Amino acid sequence: MDEFSISVLELLLFPEHFNNIVDECRMNTTRHIVGDVLKTLLHDGLVSPLIREEDGNFQRSIGYDSDDMEAFYYQITAKGIDILSAHNQVN
Repeated sequence: MDEFSISVLELLLFPEHFNNIVDECRMNTTRHIVGDVLKTLLHDGLVSPLIREEDGNFQRSIGYDSDDMEAFYYQITAKGIDILSAHNQVN
């Protein structure tokens, strides 16, 4: 897995809004690149899309709108944590 994907995964231990991911990414990037990386991580089952309910709690979304990434929050999955953990053990 490339360093950019790892840097995005590291931000997602807690639910993060798309804009926060773009702002907090430690690598120089654009919204389009972050969106593409998130789409790949979602496809690979390493990240889950979440929606924020009126009471402030998060609920896993069945799907997401790839044209409106800002409508969702994102959080690393157990599979993503395993990948991140394995990467950190190597480095």
